[in-house]
Amino acid sequence: MADPKYANLPGIDIGAPDVYETDELPEDDQALQTSSEVKEEENESIDKSNIDTSSALGKFKGKDLKATNIDFSDRITSSRRTGYDADKTEYEMLEEGKIETPQQKYQRIQHEIRELAEEANRIKHQLSDLQLEKLLGPDTTVNLSDPQGALQKRLMTQLQSYKPVDKSKKTPDGKGEDCVMYELYHRPEQAQFSRNAKMASLEERLDRLEAVIGHNPEKLSILTADTDSKCLLEAVSVVNSKLSLLEPTSLEQVDARLHGVNHKLTQIAEKKTAQENNEKQTKLMELYELVKKWNSVSDTLPQVVDRLVSLKDLHEQALQMTQTLGYLDTAQQEINSSLHSHGDLLKQIQETFKQNTDAIKTNTEKLEQRMKTVQK
Repeated sequence: MADPKYANLPGIDIGAPDVYETDELPEDDQALQTSSEVKEEENESIDKSNIDTSSALGKFKGKDLKATNIDFSDRITSSRRTGYDADKTEYEMLEEGKIETPQQKYQRIQHEIRELAEEANRIKHQLSDLQLEKLLGPDTTVNLSDPQGALQKRLMTQLQSYKPVDKSKKTPDGKGEDCVMYELYHRPEQAQFSRNAKMASLEERLDRLEAVIGHNPEKLSILTADTDSKCLLEAVSVVNSKLSLLEPTSLEQVDARLHGVNHKLTQIAEKKTAQENNEKQTKLMELYELVKKWNSVSDTLPQVVDRLVSLKDLHEQALQMTQTLGYLDTAQQEINSSLHSHGDLLKQIQETFKQNTDAIKTNTEKLEQRMKTVQK
């Protein structure tokens, strides 16, 4: 309920409940505030070293922890209590004399099959390398993406190794040594290998393109923004047309246009500078005229300041007098209102007194009449 002294004031809802505001938190949240404000005490036994999230992720990636049959209680049961179960991918061989379980046999055979497959792949790669080395030679660097090009380079190096000899020297059998006989053999499996290498290179390039673009429609929309359809071929043609602008003939045209634009920008900057200078000059002239106007006033300004300082006490007294007159005016109004209320009260008293006098007279007359009647 509101205070009774505010009952007659306007704009106050008397029937509304009282609301009290405070800066403190509710009782449920005060404990959180106090706990957050308490500073943690330093303890040497607590390790606060930072942990690298990348290394932690690499260490525990792929690990699995099962918590379905955990039992850390102290109950006595017939079954064996177990804790957390972590699957292991590392296997170890049993010692001699120990019998393997079926699960251990299966894991051992699976591990041996995996090792056998890795060794077969390694031998396969070594065999292909030996075939290429036998075909191209041991001293030739083999380029798996273009073996025919490597063979052509080897042929050119062998041809350049032959130096010109003197034609006057003859061999015993009468044949010239400046004649070179070279035989070139073609194998169909080598052409197949070249085609496979080119297909692998094309697939690798497609994989890189898919890795860059992916299935994100935003990237595709960025690439095909300047085309009419969502096609990479048109995007490539647009990029090719833009690259054609970098040719020397196009660069000369662009350079000439840039020179023209630069010349126009220089002219605009000069005009802008001249305009700004004119505006600054106009403002300076206005300031000069204003200062010149107040130059005559500056001589009398110290006298005015001294006069105002000397009249400071007088102004303060006048202010106090004004405040006193205002207070007296207020007091006089209060006295007048009080006299008016007292006058009304006096009138009410006079009327009451008159009524009481009339009543006393009436009662006295009635009493005299009764006394007269009694005397008779």
